[in-house]
Amino acid sequence: MDRLALINEFANLIKEGSIEIANWILDKFETLDYEIAKVLIKDFAFIKPDMSVIKWIEKKLEQGLPINQVRKELNNSLNETIQNALKLLNFEASLVTISNSQTLFSFFRETPHKMNIYIPESRPGGEGFELFEKVSKLNHNVKLINDFEIHKYIEISDFVLTSADGVLENGDIVNKVGTKLLAITANYFEKPFFVLADKTKFFGSLPKDSLFEVVPKSLITAIIT
Repeated sequence: MDRLALINEFANLIKEGSIEIANWILDKFETLDYEIAKVLIKDFAFIKPDMSVIKWIEKKLEQGLPINQVRKELNNSLNETIQNALKLLNFEASLVTISNSQTLFSFFRETPHKMNIYIPESRPGGEGFELFEKVSKLNHNVKLINDFEIHKYIEISDFVLTSADGVLENGDIVNKVGTKLLAITANYFEKPFFVLADKTKFFGSLPKDSLFEVVPKSLITAIIT
């Protein structure tokens, strides 16, 4: 596949979470010349500047790290974050989450506790449908809800749990539009607002895409990393 075709395929990844996109990139790069991969990752970072994991991969390639080692570090970082989340959130609970995230799915898959999980549709992109389809196959009670009903479900939940596409230097996070409303509503109902973000997310920058927004650290109970 030529460079232009890869760029077009990458640009059409609109419902996948950042970890899924990172693995897609690494899958493609395993079959490419390393120098071509170093050029392509800059193209990818330009197309999706709000996904900090792409900048993280770019840095690793600049350091000359082999693709299989980059993947290993990515997986280790995700697994460590999930293990820390399992220690902190070690109880049955009701919660609201948002968007399609491999990090969230991994937590829901690994937790030994049954959860009541409320997932907004996340229109217009519909990422919530994607997460709902995956989590529904696990041993949890999962409900897909209308974006305008989140207040009703946050009020009856124990906490809100999201991932992040990026974490800024000041502690704010960048995530899909709708996350800030979840945080504000959680704050109103005095519910904890937790964020799962492994170390690859700490390359965040202010969002340039209208599908992303900043959630201020004042609304965040804790970033689990």
